[in-house]
Amino acid sequence: MVFGARAHLDVHSFDNDKADPGHPAFGSQVDDGQPRSGFNFRRGYTDVTARFYDLSLKFQNDFAAGTFPGSLREAWVAAKIGPGQLTVGQFKAYRGMEELTSSNETTMMERPSTSSTGIYAGRQWLMGVGYKGIFADQLGYAVNIMSLTHTGMPVKGSSYGGRLFWVPRSQEGDTLHFGFSYSIDTEAAGSLSAKVVDIYGGRRGFSQSFGSAGAAAGLSGHHSETTWALEAAYAIGPVNLQGEYAAVKLDNTHLLAGTQKDSHVQAYYVQASWFITGEKTIYRKERGAFGKPKPIRKWGAIELAARYDAVENKDQSLVENPCGTGTTKCQVQVLTLGVNWYVREGVRLMLNYYLTEAEIGNAGPGTPNRKDSPSVISFRTQLSF
Repeated sequence: MVFGARAHLDVHSFDNDKADPGHPAFGSQVDDGQPRSGFNFRRGYTDVTARFYDLSLKFQNDFAAGTFPGSLREAWVAAKIGPGQLTVGQFKAYRGMEELTSSNETTMMERPSTSSTGIYAGRQWLMGVGYKGIFADQLGYAVNIMSLTHTGMPVKGSSYGGRLFWVPRSQEGDTLHFGFSYSIDTEAAGSLSAKVVDIYGGRRGFSQSFGSAGAAAGLSGHHSETTWALEAAYAIGPVNLQGEYAAVKLDNTHLLAGTQKDSHVQAYYVQASWFITGEKTIYRKERGAFGKPKPIRKWGAIELAARYDAVENKDQSLVENPCGTGTTKCQVQVLTLGVNWYVREGVRLMLNYYLTEAEIGNAGPGTPNRKDSPSVISFRTQLSF
């Protein structure tokens, strides 16, 4: 039996985009009365994990996330059955690489748009059944059937999908990873929403909707979000490269001449990091994602990182309006620069600088594009055991 905890304390400084007569104000140019700069107790986890022969369980709560049971993160029981592991309870659906990376081990403070920060908005932990395993120590597989709800909600909606990943090389300092995932989230009355919402400028930044399944008026019962995603990563020595691409179809997001229309959203990111102190990134094969190494020097390890992240609704136009902005375009781009100092095992300091641009085009001929380009500095003190 293992007891654990983590505390993530963030502080943010926003340099809001200044209003420009050539670009009508929105986003950070509009004072919404909510102070965004300042401290944020992001996570306060406690957890217990236990194993008895082939039976294991986990219970994890986030005291920084509000009241119980909405604050419950993982609560499951698992058993080894056949070549893999059967899991029942609340856990992360088997989606992309960065989505399945622990928040203690993400390279940046925020996950990219290909995760629950974007295309799977608000659907990180779900209740259901999953099965996963590894074949020939190279091919990982996982499938899940879940409700589109978390603990404390009635069992409503559905989510099912799976993930495959191939690791042709998994030596320390020489790891090559390829992956594919597919999922269908179908909302129902009382379930979580099948929608895409991207937050730019960090967790306390500004949000942009890219459409919600079933938002169009009508009698159709199609309220699903269908997603397929590709992932690739290569770790060579102290350098780690990775990226993901996701294509999303949202059913019935808007009307065109009284007819229900679907939306197609694309999201992707490319990321690179380098341990200038020589550490080699760890690959966690049971998860199909990268972790972080222990510092090899007494004063710790230093990691430099950069990521470009973009998401766009391809159907947004003056005629079709799934984003609800009434403009020609709906796109968000974020460039994140980061420095991580691993003081010692369980202690990390993170510094991120976000250069963001949200662009939703114009509202018709003769009107200027609407742009929002705030920059943000975020700092995190992370403790875990």
